[in-house]
Amino acid sequence: GHGGKDPGAVSKKKMREKDVTLQISRKLAASLRQKAAADVYLTRNGDRFIGLEERNQVANRRQCDLFLSVHANASRNAKANGLEIYYLNKASDQASARLAARENEGAPKKEREIDAIVSDLIQTAATEDSAELAAKLQRSFQRRLQKKHKISSIRVKTALFYVLVGAKCPSLLIETGFITNREEGRRLKTAAFQRDLADSIAEGVSTFLKTKDRVANDL
Repeated sequence: GHGGKDPGAVSKKKMREKDVTLQISRKLAASLRQKAAADVYLTRNGDRFIGLEERNQVANRRQCDLFLSVHANASRNAKANGLEIYYLNKASDQASARLAARENEGAPKKEREIDAIVSDLIQTAATEDSAELAAKLQRSFQRRLQKKHKISSIRVKTALFYVLVGAKCPSLLIETGFITNREEGRRLKTAAFQRDLADSIAEGVSTFLKTKDRVANDL
């Protein structure tokens, strides 16, 4: 998420979302290659700006099997905490709607248009697969991260994120923690947590892909 002229969320200690997400994404790419034997393409591999509408186009041009958008959350409430995994659908609560509105800043399509698109997508296999992938990641996070890193909650939610609109494959937006929360911000900066997080995502993805392979082989 973010990059270049767009720093994303910024903590009181000037930690920028764009830096944290790039660090995590690089580790995630390495872990996916190792654990899932996957070909991985980063929408950005440096500090440069790429518009929301361009990001899922990368996945479509390369005919990718999955699209993952990595972010760090923020809130005016310094106690807000937890990891959140989103797939595209109408907002599951007001906090999700506010988050999507912040992440959608600069999007060429407004919420009404996105809402219309989502209405057409809800019944598609990609949406169902996105929900299944989110559940796999949640279980992986709970097993590998929650106790070790004392994470208070790991939630699967839905919202109208423009960056996910148009992806022709299962797609998720992952909020890796709140940089505005003192403990979570400190944790997000550490290479150890970033590696554990990347490995957990890769494990969930690998489990999802193996499940899909088994279903395909049974048909």
